[in-house]
Amino acid sequence: MSDKLPKSGWMEMFRWRMGRRRAFRVVGESMMPTIPPEAVIFFDPGAYDDNPPQIGDVVISRHPFQTDVQMVKRVAEIREDGRYVLHSDNPAGSDSRGFGSMPRGHILGRVTSRLK
Repeated sequence: MSDKLPKSGWMEMFRWRMGRRRAFRVVGESMMPTIPPEAVIFFDPGAYDDNPPQIGDVVISRHPFQTDVQMVKRVAEIREDGRYVLHSDNPAGSDSRGFGSMPRGHILGRVTSRLK
């Protein structure tokens, strides 16, 4: 999948300064070509306060086995039991095909834009 991630404009920077966005530096190539390694992205930690993640959303999630690791993935499927299947855009990346579906509580927010 190669959906473009919008570049961060002044409004995203304002939201970040106001605490409505969080910055995250991407490590690795799992989201190539959508998000290159070392890109700085913004995510909205309150995006799912009222509505759940949707298929196609790019999200920040906690890793299921390494609790201090956060990862960027795309929601590929929502199971009937409410668990989320997260995929890398790069087929060689680590994702739910290897570590299984994720509970909603592991999803920390929706990626909104790319700074660099």
